Amino acid sequence: MPVPRLFTRDFTLMTVGQIISLFGNAILRFALSLHVLALTGSAAVFGGILALSMVPTALLSPLGGILADRLPRARIMVILDFSTCACILVFDALFARSGNLAAVTLFMVLLSLIQAVYQPSVQASVPALVAEDRLNAANGVVLQVQALAGLLGPILGGILMGFLGFYPILAVSAGCFFGSAVLELFLHIPFTPQPRTAPLLAQARDDLAVAFRFLSRDYPALLRLLGIVALINLFLSSLFTVGLPYLVKVHLGLSDQLYGLAEAALGLGSILGGLLSAAPVGQIPFESSHRYLLCNALLLLPVAVALVLPVPPLLSYGALLLCMGLGLTCAALFTISAQTFLQMQTPAPLLGKVGALVTTVSVCAMPAGQALYGVLFDVLAPVPWLAVLLGGGATFLLALAARGALSRSVRIA
Repeated sequence: MPVPRLFTRDFTLMTVGQIISLFGNAILRFALSLHVLALTGSAAVFGGILALSMVPTALLSPLGGILADRLPRARIMVILDFSTCACILVFDALFARSGNLAAVTLFMVLLSLIQAVYQPSVQASVPALVAEDRLNAANGVVLQVQALAGLLGPILGGILMGFLGFYPILAVSAGCFFGSAVLELFLHIPFTPQPRTAPLLAQARDDLAVAFRFLSRDYPALLRLLGIVALINLFLSSLFTVGLPYLVKVHLGLSDQLYGLAEAALGLGSILGGLLSAAPVGQIPFESSHRYLLCNALLLLPVAVALVLPVPPLLSYGALLLCMGLGLTCAALFTISAQTFLQMQTPAPLLGKVGALVTTVSVCAMPAGQALYGVLFDVLAPVPWLAVLLGGGATFLLALAARGALSRSVRIA
């Protein structure tokens, strides 16, 4: 029997559109992060603003899931990409040059709000565009696309930020979102409208109740997976998002270009994880995927050692790049494994809503983690290696706890 094609016309269109859109998003968020850090110089304020910008994703992802199951997903992508382009142009024209921290924060919150509605449509579209036996490979491609944007975006962002400043990045990112929206006009994603049985608000409440019942009553094993992902975001992802810019820019005192290369190294690590998902190392049983988390915890040890030893900044920087890049490889392998398991166990009419609830629960941990590490790096400024070591220890304990939880999830499935 012939193997179904992975890169069908519509999956290819969606993938290319995501490359363009996520590339614009990556360079924009890179520039905004450096802009905020330059305005404040404080890890605590920086972490607090990052945490605040994540709140819409946590609160509005369920709405995005409902829309993804109720409306044509391609149309949602087109409208939101055009809207993002318009928001960037308005921000550039009215607020970008004011140096107003409140305006920058509100802009980051607005971008997060749009992504909260946008991402459930992308996630729910993958099973509709590929055969089930190509789902793991398709999820690997989607993650590689995200990582590719994370790799190339900071490189260009660092170059533009270092030589031209903040404002050219706004124009480039607006062009990316516009181009992605135009491409998505030609995208066809199979969609079967669901009948409405109640007024709009009551229907939204009923839809969420159905998804929550599926997770809590029909498939409680997925709730355990949800808890693991939330704790990963709390202890590991937040360490990367707050710790990397602080360590490179503030502690080591290195340039914007080198920070951009550090972000690119993380993207390269994720791309490697996506590539390895089709290799034997990425095909271990889901119940054994806690090993990826264990490797992640162990890779933070050399980072702490490089920060505590009296070595040149560039040597510490090299340790950061290598270990955090490989850490993102392990994190990507776990993410692909978990995402595929979730999609295979969730009925098609619930994919958007269940995926959005997963996003909500996991993202809720990010603001707390970012605020926590922001305070930790400020308080432990003379000994930042201790903050890294605490994050590594928490991840190690999480990996041990995940071993039993993942095994029970697979047995129930």
